Amino acid sequence: MQSSDPRPSSDYSATGLRPRRSPSSLHETLRAATADIHARLHLHTGFAAIQHGTIDLADYRALLVRLYGFHVSFEAAMGMANDRSAWLKDDLAAVGIGSATMAIIPRCSALCAFATPARRLGALYVVEGSTLGGRHLARHLDSLLGVGGNAGRRFFLGRGGDTNAAWNAFLAQLSSVPSAVADRGEIVAAAVGTFAIFQEWLDGWRSFPA
Repeated sequence: MQSSDPRPSSDYSATGLRPRRSPSSLHETLRAATADIHARLHLHTGFAAIQHGTIDLADYRALLVRLYGFHVSFEAAMGMANDRSAWLKDDLAAVGIGSATMAIIPRCSALCAFATPARRLGALYVVEGSTLGGRHLARHLDSLLGVGGNAGRRFFLGRGGDTNAAWNAFLAQLSSVPSAVADRGEIVAAAVGTFAIFQEWLDGWRSFPA
């Protein structure tokens, strides 16, 4: 995840001998807790092939199918608008996936309803953060989809020019959570759990004959 948070400041105890760090922000805590799994996702063969400009149409279809199956389930579990799944549906149609095939795409069954505001916030950290790198991936699809245009890459373009503003608004939500509340642990656990489900789901990305 990209970060706009400054590094935690340091001060000194009354003895002047021992540095004392200020409490980590919730964003810093989330970033540290999910760093390993986030790094592994960057190495996912589908995403790596996009970054290197080597992904072919069959693999790109398979990746979009898997992302669609996750985001349909995620939006249902969150009770949120179907924005990302709608973008993916448009992309799937653009790369030749018909409505009959789309209707039988497997859904990620490991996602359950996020019953508390804390769990919802932690889960949103995963999908909101993913939009930051999406535009970068969209640019690397030129060799497959042609230069410019949204067709086939609407999901990765996300909110376009509004992406940073949306991310900063989400960071403001995180910063409004008091540092002492127990909900912080629930937020972090939901983020780590959602990342783990997403990674496991993507491991089977070529399993559906798209």
